[in-house]
Amino acid sequence: MNSKVRVRSMLKLDFYRLFHTPLFYIMLVISAIIPAMVLSLAGMDMSPPESNSPHTANVQQVEMVNFENTWQMIESTKDEVEGFVVPESNDAVDFAGFMNINMLFIFVGLLVAIFVAHDYSSGFIKNIFTVHSKKIDYVISKTAIGLFSGAGMVLTYVFGAVLAGLLTGKSFALGAAGAGGLILCLLSKMLLMGVFCSGFLSIAVFFKNRLWLTIVFTFMLGMMLYPAASVATLDSTALTTLISLLAGCLGAVVFGLISEVFLKKRDLA
Repeated sequence: MNSKVRVRSMLKLDFYRLFHTPLFYIMLVISAIIPAMVLSLAGMDMSPPESNSPHTANVQQVEMVNFENTWQMIESTKDEVEGFVVPESNDAVDFAGFMNINMLFIFVGLLVAIFVAHDYSSGFIKNIFTVHSKKIDYVISKTAIGLFSGAGMVLTYVFGAVLAGLLTGKSFALGAAGAGGLILCLLSKMLLMGVFCSGFLSIAVFFKNRLWLTIVFTFMLGMMLYPAASVATLDSTALTTLISLLAGCLGAVVFGLISEVFLKKRDLA
C-alpha cells in the first residue's frame, strides 16, 4: 500500500469519526454562542445591587464595555471605525479582549486532546498501527482534522457574531481595508491553525491517555502562541495571509516531525 492510499484511508477514517463525534458539534455551537452572548450583553451593568450593608460599601462597580461594532468581536483595527471602543477605566470588563475569535485556537486544542486521548484509552491507536505502519500517516490525518475543525469554528463564530450584530443593531462598519481585510483576516486565522494544531497534537501524543495533563499543557502552549494569532487583524493584507501560510506550514512540519518521533519512541499503551 503506497503512502497516498494509506493517508487517504486514514483521513476517511478520522473524518468519519469526527462527523460522528458529538463533541465536534458542541464545539461549533459554543463557537457561535460566545460572540452572540458577548454582543447581547454589551453595555450591561454587571454591578451587584445597591445595598446599605457595610460589607458591600467598597464593592467595585462593574460595567461591560458597550461594543457597538460587530467586527470588534473578530479582531482589532488600526483605523478609527464606527463603534470600535476601548475600555477607559478599570470598571469596564473587556470581554472581547479574551473572548474574541482567537480563543478558538484553544478550543481546537481541546478537541485534538480529547480525540487523541480517546484513541489511546480505547486501544484504538494500536489497531490503527496494525493496519497503518507509518506513524506520519496518523500525524497528517490528525493535523488535517484539527485544521478542518478550526476552520469550521471560525466560520460558526463569524455566523454567531453577525447574527447577534443584526439582532442587536450593532454597526458593521469596517476600516480602510474593507471586506477584503476581513476576509484575509479570517483566512489568516485558519492558516495559523497549522501551527497550533500541530503543536497541540505533539502534546497529545506525548501524554497519550493522560487527558488532564494534555489539557494543562495545551492551555500553556496556547497562551505562549496566543500573540501570534493576533497578527491577523481587520487590516490584513495579502502579505499577512502569506506570512500566516508560511508560519502554518512551517509549524505543521516541525511539530509534525516531533509528533512522529514521540509515536515511534514511546509505547502505544
